[in-house]
Parts: sequence; structure tokens; C-alpha cells
Amino acid sequence: MNPPAGAVYVGRFQPPHAAHVGSVLHALEAAPRVLVLPGSANLARSVHNPWSAPERASMFRAVLREAGADVRRVTFRPLPDHFDAERWAAEVRAQAASVFGPAAALALVGFEKDASSAYLRWFPGWSRLNVPQTPELNATDLRRALFEGQPLPPAVPAAVRAFLEAFAHTPAFTRLQAEWRAVAAARAALPPGVHLAEERWLWRAEERVMLHTRPGPIGQGLWELPGHVLPPGQPPRAGATAVFDHPARALVAPTAAHIYLAEPPPAFACHAVPLTTALARPRRFSEDHHVILTRLLGLG
Repeated sequence: MNPPAGAVYVGRFQPPHAAHVGSVLHALEAAPRVLVLPGSANLARSVHNPWSAPERASMFRAVLREAGADVRRVTFRPLPDHFDAERWAAEVRAQAASVFGPAAALALVGFEKDASSAYLRWFPGWSRLNVPQTPELNATDLRRALFEGQPLPPAVPAAVRAFLEAFAHTPAFTRLQAEWRAVAAARAALPPGVHLAEERWLWRAEERVMLHTRPGPIGQGLWELPGHVLPPGQPPRAGATAVFDHPARALVAPTAAHIYLAEPPPAFACHAVPLTTALARPRRFSEDHHVILTRLLGLG
């Protein structure tokens, strides 16, 4: 088989660690150029996604330089999260085509799925570039150490460690540390393995959309669609236009959002935001609410 013209590496990299760097170094041995796509680029800062795509790319570049890699051969592009596998795959293909050309022979780095029919359908003509086995590393554990004030594990490269130590002195860190504690407390108060439901209203009037600003420590200051999370076991009201139930969409627990295209009930405080402003600021929204807004209004 001919070597690929390029390799594509997708991940959240929250934050980049030694295994991520090793994967790119291995890809650079197999392909002349590597495209790194930091995912969830359209989501607000949260304990699940603390750092923006540019911040992660900056960390990644610094670590690759430390490792002696030719960073001129590595391209970084932000990858939004659609909370939909086929939309995600289409976005990956589009990003790769914009960098390598539509007909380039490409390899996907470290993809967890096997060469199943789904894999072949999502990335037709692509090969899989397996990376060497490394000791198990978990970015969740790195974030836990950071937000709980514990020593960072050795898997954190020097350049990333320096970034995280500086980040720990910012207002964003202070907010996220409070969110970490609040998320942990909210999870502890729920029955094990619970799945929740929430009711949200999407109302557009005169090129404005009705939104609510979150007051509590989880997503503080972010916009969301007016509504509420229901107590465990309580079913949502009938008549929802759509249901968004991706398992990773909510911070606290798996939550299915039932969306009603109607004016919010008076019980839910909200304010009007110009639609153009709302569409232009995806990282101002809590969780996947910007994705819901754009998809249901046909503006994504």
C-alpha cells in the first residue's frame, strides 16, 4: 500500500498529554503532513472542556517543539461538536479536504473504531494508522488533579504543565473550580445510573431569540434555552418538537432535552437576544444549546 499523503488526528486534547504527542510523532513518521483537529471547539469553557481550541493548539505546538518535531508539517484546525456522529464525520472529511485536497489518500490516527461498515461509510478510502501502545493515560484524571489542587501526573509535558500552572491563576480557573465542586455535588445527589429529562423552549420573534442566563456555579453566566431539568423519574410534557439525547451533551448526568417551539411559560425568566448575536457566539452557550438553536432554526 502506498503511504498516505496526510494523516488526520481527532481528539479533545483537554489537555494534550504524552500519549497525544506520541501519536502525532508516530503519524509524522508515516505521513508528510498531519492535520490535528481539536474537537468540541464550539463549546463554552466547562469542567469537561476547560480550554479553547486555540489554547489546546498552542499547548500542542509547544510540546511538539519540545519533542523536536517539525511543527511546520502539523496543521491545527478547530473542529466543532455537532452531537451527531454522521455530522461529525462529515465535518472531519470537509476539514481534511480543505487541507489536503478532496482526492488525497489519507489515514486516520488512533481511531477507536475498527474497520466496520460505519467506519468505511464515514471515511471512504481512508486507511487507519495505528499508534504504538502506551500506558493508559486519562485526561479526566489530569483535570481532576488540576481542579482539586493535587500534583499533576508525570504524563503532563513541561510546556503543558507551565500553561496549566499559569491558568490556575486566572478568573476562568476560579469559576471552573467552583463548577467542578458543584458538578460533583450534583452527581452525588442523584441515584446511581440515573437518566434525566429536561424541558426547554425555543422561541424566535422579530429576529430575536429568548434566552436565559445561568446564575449558579454550573455554567455561570452562560446562555441557555429557557426551561428546567426535571426531577428523576418525572416525564416531560407532551408535544416536544425534538429531543436531543446525546449521552455527552450534559455535564451532570445523561439528560434528554425535550424542545418546544413555543413561547416559554411565564415561570421561566428569559430575555431577548438578537438572533445574529446568538448565532455568532456559540461559546457563550451552556452545553449544546447553541447546537439545538441552530439546528431547529435551520441555520446550522
